[in-house]
Amino acid sequence: MLSLEKIRLLIIEDNQGDAFLIQEYLEEVSPDSEIVIVETFSKAKAQLLLPTKFDSIFLDLSLPDNSGEPLVKEVVALAKWTPVIVLTGYSDQTFGIKTLSLGVSDYLLKDELTAAQLTKSINYSIERKRIEQKLKKSNERYEILAQATSDTIWDWDILTGSFYSNNGITRVFGYSEEQIENTEKWWHSKIHPDDYENLAASLATNFEDGISLFQLEYRFRCADDSYKYVFDRAYLILDADKRPIRMIGAMQDITAKKEEEDKLRLLESVITNATDAILITEVAQFPETEYKIVFANEAFTKITGYSREEIIGKTTSILTGPNSDINELNKLSEAQANWETCNVVFVNYKKNGDTFWGSISVAPVADKKGGFTHWIYIQRDVTDRRIHLQSIEEQNKRLKEIAWTQSHLVRAPLARIMGLVSILKDHEMCEDFSKEEIIDNIATSADELDTIIRNIVQKTELIKNQV
Repeated sequence: MLSLEKIRLLIIEDNQGDAFLIQEYLEEVSPDSEIVIVETFSKAKAQLLLPTKFDSIFLDLSLPDNSGEPLVKEVVALAKWTPVIVLTGYSDQTFGIKTLSLGVSDYLLKDELTAAQLTKSINYSIERKRIEQKLKKSNERYEILAQATSDTIWDWDILTGSFYSNNGITRVFGYSEEQIENTEKWWHSKIHPDDYENLAASLATNFEDGISLFQLEYRFRCADDSYKYVFDRAYLILDADKRPIRMIGAMQDITAKKEEEDKLRLLESVITNATDAILITEVAQFPETEYKIVFANEAFTKITGYSREEIIGKTTSILTGPNSDINELNKLSEAQANWETCNVVFVNYKKNGDTFWGSISVAPVADKKGGFTHWIYIQRDVTDRRIHLQSIEEQNKRLKEIAWTQSHLVRAPLARIMGLVSILKDHEMCEDFSKEEIIDNIATSADELDTIIRNIVQKTELIKNQV
C-alpha cells in the first residue's frame, strides 16, 4: 500500500461520518500526520488565514454557509499554492469535473473512497502543485525577461506550426495584435525575399544535423512595409529521437548598428581611396607630448614614400625639417592647443629627403560624450601649384622691371619725335631747318623707338617661354 510522509491536512466537511472516514483512511497511511477538521467555510477561512500552512485540503462541495462554484473559488483563492481536492457524490460528478477548471487539483467520489485512492490523490496533487508553482515562477521570470529586454522573443512549435512572441513584435516592428497571426507561415512571410533562401538553408542545416544553436542576420518586415535588420539567436529543442520539435529565439534590432557600419565602410572607402594623404593621430595623454600616428591611407604612402608600418606609432614631426615654415608650424600648434581646426602650408619632407609643399587641414575628432580623442590631417601636395605661383610672381616682377626700364628708353626718341612735329607745325621755326633734315631726324627717332619696342617684345616673349 502507498504511504505518505508526515503532512498537515485540512478536511472541510460538514458530514461527520464522511469526515471521520477520510480521517481513518489518512491515519492508516500516515499515522503521524496532523489532521484538522472543520464543518463550515467560515472556520475553514480562519484556518487558512493562519501562518501555519497545510500540505493539502479536502473540500466538500456543499457546506452550511457556502456551496458550489463560489465556495470552490474562495477556497482555491485562500489556499494559494496548497492543493485542493474536491469530495463529491455521484449526483455532483459533472460539477466535480468542472471544478478542475476552477483551480482544483483533483476530485474524488465519496462512495468510492479508499486509503490507496486518497494517498494517490494527495501525492499527485502535491506534486502537481509543486510543478505548477515551479512553472509559474519560470513563466514569471520569462515575462520579466521579456519586458526587460528590447529583443523580440519568439517560440516556434515546429510540430504544430504555431508561432508566438512577446510584445517586441509590436514595440520593435509596429504590428498590432489584430495584425499578428500566430503561425509560422505569417512569420516567415515577413522575411526579406533576398534573405529567405539563406534563412531556410540555415534552418535546414540545424534540423538535419541536430545543431541546437542557431544565429543569423537578416531583414524582417515592419508593419509599415519597411525592413529592419535583425540578429536572430535561437535554441533548437530535439525529442528523444533527435527530431526537432521546438525552437525558442530572440531577435535583436541591429538596424542602427548596420547603418552605422555601412557609413563607416563608406567613410573607410573614401579615406582609403582618396588622392589626398590622410593621417589620424591620437590625442596626447600629457601636455607637450607629440601626437602619435594611428592611421595613414594609401595616398600618404605614395606621396611620402613611408609605408604604413614605418609611420604608425611615429609623430607628425617626421615630416618636418629645416625648410618648414616655423610660423606655420606655430600656427598649427596653437590651433591644436585650443582644439580648433586649422589650415597651414609648409615644406614637408619625404622618406628619401626630398621636399614637397603640403597644404594641410587639421581638425579634432570628438567621441559621443564630446571628449576629443583624435586629430585628422588631410594633406595635399601643392608643389606644382606652388612652383607655378612662384613663376608667375617672378614673371610679374621681371615684367615690372622691364616696364620701368624701357619706359625711360622709350621716352627719349618719343620726345624727339614730338619736338620735331612741333617744329613742323611752327612755320617760323620750320624756316631754320630744311624739311629733309626734319624728316631724317623723325625717321631716326622712329627707328630707335621701333628697336626699343622690339626689344621689349623679345624680352617679354623670353619670360613667357620660361614660365
